[in-house]
Amino acid sequence: MRRMICLIWVLMLLGCTACPAAAEEWGDFVVEEDEVTLPPDYHRQAQVLMRRMTDEEKIYQLFFVAPEDLTGEKRTDTWPESNVLAAHPVGGVVLFGQNIVSKDQLRQFTSALQAQAKQAKMYPLLVAVHEQGGAVSRVANKLGYPLLPSQQEIGQTGDASMAYDTGLQIAAYLAALGINTDFAPAADVITVEDSQASGRSYGNDPEAVSRMAVQMSRGLRAGGVISCVGQFPGLGGAPKRNNSGVSSMRRTLADMRAAEWIPFRDAIADGADMIMVSHVLVRAVGDDMPASTSPRVVNGLLRGELGFEGVVITEALRMSAITGAYKPGQECVAALQAGADLLLLPKDFQAGVRAVRKALSAGELTMDRIEASVERILAMKIKYGLIQ
Repeated sequence: MRRMICLIWVLMLLGCTACPAAAEEWGDFVVEEDEVTLPPDYHRQAQVLMRRMTDEEKIYQLFFVAPEDLTGEKRTDTWPESNVLAAHPVGGVVLFGQNIVSKDQLRQFTSALQAQAKQAKMYPLLVAVHEQGGAVSRVANKLGYPLLPSQQEIGQTGDASMAYDTGLQIAAYLAALGINTDFAPAADVITVEDSQASGRSYGNDPEAVSRMAVQMSRGLRAGGVISCVGQFPGLGGAPKRNNSGVSSMRRTLADMRAAEWIPFRDAIADGADMIMVSHVLVRAVGDDMPASTSPRVVNGLLRGELGFEGVVITEALRMSAITGAYKPGQECVAALQAGADLLLLPKDFQAGVRAVRKALSAGELTMDRIEASVERILAMKIKYGLIQ
């Protein structure tokens, strides 16, 4: 009997010393098998990163500017030693031919740009070019890389694998130069004569254009470069701009669903990270606003009907279709109200920053709205390893 009592006491003592620790550590949690294989949640990570940002930093994160907007120079091919980013912590910088001299120069330029961002305690920048192949090859033309076929040439072959290979090859030399974003491919379907997309589209067959645009995007992504699919709602259905820089699409929504939107629909299904919205006037939605600043186009069609949840970037806001319609800075507020995330090349980006601040104070924009865009931008940067 004594032995039995002793045994019971030993078991109780073991329970007191071992079980509470185990219960405290694991008792209330059950790890399901699928939890082990869940993909990383980039948006949740972005939410954590946002807690470290001031409201001013969140506003600046929305701006995608040229180097000269930051340096104040007419031409910038060497990044200044003084930290201009500390005062202007923008989300991205887009490079043009005037910023490119040689391979070594460009590598040093992009490296200095990111080093200064780090010094300013910013998150890394999106560094972009417009590189599609053919005549739209700013880097290849300037630095002597083999000129790859244009989208029109690829479209004429009917070979979607060529589109993938082109994207992969472009990504290889861009990534080596410190460029992490490409405003490509154009997903425009030619549906009207003399359209804005003439000469740089895969063609007039929506399904073929879709296959090739998706494959080029995959090639860029496989090479570690963010692809930006453009330009919604489709420049292939927009006639060339008039003297004021404005172009109106006369296509019905049914027409666009059956043609222009097919490549965008398929790109979204394939995981597109970023889509560019053009400045065309889409008469079918019933307003006279450029698509990039129209809530009916961005929030209504692209985000609502097509279900795009990624980053929306405007076409360059310094174009006359915008500057002729808005006072400096107001185009930035209008684009954000419409649902855009990144504001590309405002004519006066400091006026844009001031206008966004003023709109927040007046209640025309909310910080929740700004943070929704910042979350998408940061999530994309995390996905591509820019933020680690």
